[in-house]
Amino acid sequence: MYKLSPSDFKYLYEDCKHCYWQKAKGIIKELPSIGMPGVFMKMNSLLQHAIMGMDLRDINSQLPAGKIQVKEGFLKSKPIPPGNDCFIGGRFDVASRLDDGTYSVIDFKITDPKEDKIQKFFAQLHAYKFALEHPAFGEPKKVSKMGVIAINPEEISFPGDTVVFTAKPQWFEIEEDMDRFYAFISEVSRLLHGPVPPENPDTCKWCYYRICTRKPQDIQDEIPF
Repeated sequence: MYKLSPSDFKYLYEDCKHCYWQKAKGIIKELPSIGMPGVFMKMNSLLQHAIMGMDLRDINSQLPAGKIQVKEGFLKSKPIPPGNDCFIGGRFDVASRLDDGTYSVIDFKITDPKEDKIQKFFAQLHAYKFALEHPAFGEPKKVSKMGVIAINPEEISFPGDTVVFTAKPQWFEIEEDMDRFYAFISEVSRLLHGPVPPENPDTCKWCYYRICTRKPQDIQDEIPF
């Protein structure tokens, strides 16, 4: 039974099958974050704190009515069909209870809001949906809306002794397609049941690091000629 982290689908799985295989197998526990400056982590923390309790429509008028209730919640799912050899384990950014009693799962991203980039979060958001609707413990929650709110600073001003960044949050909905999600999980399962994928030092920084720091093999003493 393999624990699959939703956050690894967008980055690690797409970037390097070798490193993903090793992490999902438990050979390596964690890979340090690459390319995430501390200032963005600070901005994300401030963002998560500021939105708690807000009505979704006050963030973007295209969103349904509902309150943001949970941030960075932890979840664990039942086994995922059809193979039932993997489950979802991890945490999500924001879950909101909508006025109709269902829930929305939304990721807030400080990023350039391009549609092709946003759609790469398909597997991650569907993993959250599956885990909330099929929890290993607790009551299931019906998820009726999934998507990403992209925040891209557009202006900067200096009123008094402060600095103000202005951005217009943009909503990108991820359409539900559970058949596609199950097919993706089956692909991941086949990868994990197979041999270790080759290293990718040309495209993966962690593969490159491992190869560069690997001890050289001992020199053979006896030459067979």
